[in-house]
Amino acid sequence: MSGGVMGKPARYQLKVRHYEVDQYGHVNHAQYVHYLEVARIEALDSLGLSLAEMRKQGYLILAADLAVKYLAPARSGDTLEIVTYVREIRGARSIWIQEIREVESQRVLVTAEVTGAFATEDGRPARTPARFREKLAPLCVPDGAVAPSE
Repeated sequence: MSGGVMGKPARYQLKVRHYEVDQYGHVNHAQYVHYLEVARIEALDSLGLSLAEMRKQGYLILAADLAVKYLAPARSGDTLEIVTYVREIRGARSIWIQEIREVESQRVLVTAEVTGAFATEDGRPARTPARFREKLAPLCVPDGAVAPSE
């Protein structure tokens, strides 16, 4: 799905809890991966594409690859916004772009690129079904068309 109608990024906010920080007072690096996953699931849910509904229809969406860049730390009490969009859907694969910002300063803390893979319930790769592609369309933004912070 490159081209066509351009969607817009999903936005999800959360407040950093004290138990998510490490001994340095920063959010632990692994916690950011959890934040990214929660934001992707929330984005899917907002489109009526819950993981449970996909599974009922015999499909899974799995994280096949994850590249994260840690740019600056978040601390307990910070309010964060995770911006999520889909750059490309091709075959069984989808490329998700995400950015985590501290809301008050708008400072970018983390950027990520996640490769999602559609699969059947037994784990075999499957082309992204047309009905799922249609539901994902509102999140699809061609590369370079929008910076997540816009």
